[in-house]
Amino acid sequence: MATQGTNVWHDLAWFAGPCTVAPHLSCNRPASFSFSDTIMAYRTHSPHALRALVTDMVTAAGWTLEEARETADHLVLANLSGHDSHGVGMLPLYFQSLADGNLSPQAKPKARLDAAPFLIIDAGVALGQPAARNAVEQAAAMAKAGGVAILNLLDAHHIGRIGHYAEAAAEHGLISLFWVNVAGRPPIVAPHAAKEARFGTNPHAIGIPVPGGDPIILDFATSRMAHGKARVALNKGEAVPPGYIIDGQGRPTTEPRHVFLHGIAGDETLGALLPFGDHKGAGLALIAELLSAGLMGAARIDQKPARSWILNSLFGIVIDPARLEPDAALRKDRVESYLAFVRAAKPQDPADPVLTPGEKERATRIARTRDGIPLDDETWSQIKAAAAAHGLDAERY
Repeated sequence: MATQGTNVWHDLAWFAGPCTVAPHLSCNRPASFSFSDTIMAYRTHSPHALRALVTDMVTAAGWTLEEARETADHLVLANLSGHDSHGVGMLPLYFQSLADGNLSPQAKPKARLDAAPFLIIDAGVALGQPAARNAVEQAAAMAKAGGVAILNLLDAHHIGRIGHYAEAAAEHGLISLFWVNVAGRPPIVAPHAAKEARFGTNPHAIGIPVPGGDPIILDFATSRMAHGKARVALNKGEAVPPGYIIDGQGRPTTEPRHVFLHGIAGDETLGALLPFGDHKGAGLALIAELLSAGLMGAARIDQKPARSWILNSLFGIVIDPARLEPDAALRKDRVESYLAFVRAAKPQDPADPVLTPGEKERATRIARTRDGIPLDDETWSQIKAAAAAHGLDAERY
């Protein structure tokens, strides 16, 4: 069941509600995300209810129960982690792709090469989350057997939060590195010093397991903000921070509408997100495009298909750390002692302690599992419409 309310949203990822987390973590919002306060209506949903709704929607559309559960688990975990940009709010886009004939439950991935240490899979625009998870599971088995696996998943539909797959590899005790491109739609990220877009958001993720502990999960878009986070801001009616977006004339703007075709006026040109770290993020975006898609001939951002969709190709390296250091206790001590050294750095703000990659997401999961997942009314309205098209009443969940 959903509960309603209003709230002051201060950033794009963190639910501004009651929060109790691990003792060394803080619920304070990063200062860089202090926008003008916006009062927004929202609905708070239990994770269980959202998983049930997503599962029923995906099976009603023709996918198997296994595929539906994997998709539901992935999307809801993204919301629980504070990454609403890659959560259940993506469902309406998937269902629009289905309605347009761009996504089909009959599409299934096929191996192009399965010869250790190489695994190349043509996804054939299959539903992204199951296709990517199955590919990573196959690569994990290959790495456990031979020490390393090199994975290339080609032309999947949107595969979601990339850190999810680093977490999946870490569950097997494996190190992982992933690069992903975004194709099938116009470029949305400008190269450094450019006035127009040439890249997708092209995320990058690295996971390092810690024996008996929580893994290190580094996951980021090569743009200053994910396109999905701009969508969340647009749905909430919020501005984005200065320095994140340029309009179609290359001028700085805080209006997220400039990076959505449905947000610009008829006489306007699509704007662009800016890369993080200037030339550094732009360089990583270029490398991700070539590694994941360009070398293997998968869809690239500069190739405009006749139909609009989101296509992802993924390039990954999965490594068994036991081949590097067989003693798990030593590995654990070496990683944890360095993490403790990093966390002990004096913070600029005592209320905002130094965190290591993955800690914020784990803290957010604790809070949202207890307090519920907030969805703004516009996002919930879009989900309801997508459910209704397949005979489901989302309000009953």
